Amino acid sequence: MGQDVTVFDEGWRTRASGSVLVDSWAREVMAALDPDGGRYLDTLRVWFERFPLSSDKQRRALKARLESFTTSDHLGAANELSWYEFMRRANMEASPIPSANAPRPDFKVTNPSEFFVEVSTLNISDADRRELQAGGGVDLNHLETLRRLLLKAAHEKEAQLGYAARENWPCLLVLFDYTFWGGLATDFFRYLATALLGEGRAFAQVPVTLSALVYAERKVLGGRIALSQRRSAIYYNPVARYRLGAGTFAALRQFGLVMSEVEPNSQEDWIWL
Repeated sequence: MGQDVTVFDEGWRTRASGSVLVDSWAREVMAALDPDGGRYLDTLRVWFERFPLSSDKQRRALKARLESFTTSDHLGAANELSWYEFMRRANMEASPIPSANAPRPDFKVTNPSEFFVEVSTLNISDADRRELQAGGGVDLNHLETLRRLLLKAAHEKEAQLGYAARENWPCLLVLFDYTFWGGLATDFFRYLATALLGEGRAFAQVPVTLSALVYAERKVLGGRIALSQRRSAIYYNPVARYRLGAGTFAALRQFGLVMSEVEPNSQEDWIWL
């Protein structure tokens, strides 16, 4: 490594304490800096420092995303770090894939099996954000969330899935849910199982290059980052060209062909990362 690249230094904190967007994640963190906000920043700093990037250019790019006051940019980077930590906890050997001109998945996993991972985020929709800003309410609409999820899988991530297919490897798409109703104990994961594998058969609407999909609920509790074990789940595509082995992520609720459900290997509510 050449130049030292750190995140959330005093210069950033000074800027974050000044002019920040009203709906920025940084405003909330700085308002509760002692202790919860500080713990959150320290956690991401430690994860960033041990994230195995091969060049300072890549580290600076990740730093810019983490420090961005735009919430969607920050969450995208934080989710990649969170999922990498989750894979480390599962004793997987994974490494980030260097960016290139053409889109690639985020991670390459080589042990205990070989597959690629693409991490993405379902942010609150523009329509819901405008409604909330106007003082209105937002209806619970699982069908709209499903539509946006399938759009991610079938179109927005098609290039990343294609890269994995050219390598003849499975590809897992991980979606962190930050929609308005995400994380409010609606058990969307069961609706999604029915839609993908039950009566809806929505897996037929996504490319066969998608081997499996993870629906992930991540929260920050007391400044610590955790993944919901109760409401996160993995769904295996029964018609995938390259299959991901069942039980690959045993800490998550598993759904396979015809909605056969396997409970996670622990009954804790949260997986602390």
